[in-house]
Amino acid sequence: MALALQDLDKARAIYASLITLLLAVPGGAEDRGLLERIGILCDAAFETLNDVESRVAIRGVQSLALRLYSDSRHVGAEAKSLLDAEAVRLQLMNALSSFRGRVDALRRRRPSRPELPPFAPRKSLRILLVEDNRDSAATLARLLELSGHGVSVAYSALEGFEAATRERPDVILCDIGLPDSNGYALAEALRADPLTSGARLIAVTAYGKPGDLERSRQAGFAAHLVKPVSPATLLQMLEETGERA
Repeated sequence: MALALQDLDKARAIYASLITLLLAVPGGAEDRGLLERIGILCDAAFETLNDVESRVAIRGVQSLALRLYSDSRHVGAEAKSLLDAEAVRLQLMNALSSFRGRVDALRRRRPSRPELPPFAPRKSLRILLVEDNRDSAATLARLLELSGHGVSVAYSALEGFEAATRERPDVILCDIGLPDSNGYALAEALRADPLTSGARLIAVTAYGKPGDLERSRQAGFAAHLVKPVSPATLLQMLEETGERA
């Protein structure tokens, strides 16, 4: 497969199109047509820049758009003093701003080759990623593989539990909102099973209000990262896990 182009002008044009769409429609209700247009733009941005951080940011935009332009997935979200759709809208704009910031940084740097992770891990880890958004899962899995880790992916809580007991991963990166259950229940089940109780659990989720963090801690997560997650932050956390191992 051909490498993506590093077309920064096209990336900025895509950003402008996305911001125009998002400003025009407040969200909070199902809008399949708008989601399709956002998906096309996000896919184009993903292919335009051969850069890990910009790709993670744009998949974060797409994931948050799915929450905002639905009838109920935004319910319960909280950011600063905002709730529900307005909270997700703020998170979405922040993710889009992160994408624009990364494009501007690449323009200043003008890299001559594909972006690599900022450091190589001292120890290769076995990582299980539990994420129901397949695009986000593929992007994050690629980042982890580029960093030298072994990665497997599950798309539901049941698949995640079965994969964890079968593969005995060192680290489990788990979304909270899953189609058949939630990450809290999965974490509690993994902690209770002797085969998986030793794995380090890290929540990677759009749920970021204080109550979510406390519930993660009670369920057994060692850390709680709010999407969109900085690749450098995640890789540093995994490096520290490898050092302890």
